[in-house]
Amino acid sequence: MVTQTGSSGGVASVTLHLQFTRGRHGAGARLDVLERPAGRVGLLSLRGWVDLSAQRGIEGMLDDVAAREVSRLVVDCSQLLHIDYRLVPRLADSLLRFEAQVAPVGLCGLSRYLRDLFRIAGCDSRLACWPTVADLLEAPVGAPGRERERAS
Repeated sequence: MVTQTGSSGGVASVTLHLQFTRGRHGAGARLDVLERPAGRVGLLSLRGWVDLSAQRGIEGMLDDVAAREVSRLVVDCSQLLHIDYRLVPRLADSLLRFEAQVAPVGLCGLSRYLRDLFRIAGCDSRLACWPTVADLLEAPVGAPGRERERAS
């Protein structure tokens, strides 16, 4: 489902909802593209349990975000419950490839459990992580993640 909302106060938004898998351990995502004074921001909110099928859907969404010419991508993981630990490096690689080719990426809202999965997979130091979406949206583009700063 794609929703185009009108402009109110100079802010336009496009919203895309996808359900990758269904059932008790289903996974989905919501993509909001927001017009902000500093440029177009993609807000990708992940939810549920990410398995291989959902991972492929996330990769497809990243392609869609790239086509929308965003100046920053924010990945909100606050509703993400689980990711297959074998897929963590693949997700990190997808986000880093997006960052190298399109725009800076910030990850936020990772639970302690998910941070541990990223750390065990050796991916925690490769991504800029922030506690919340609000913290990340207020930061200047290209600012290092707060969790990364603490680890240094």
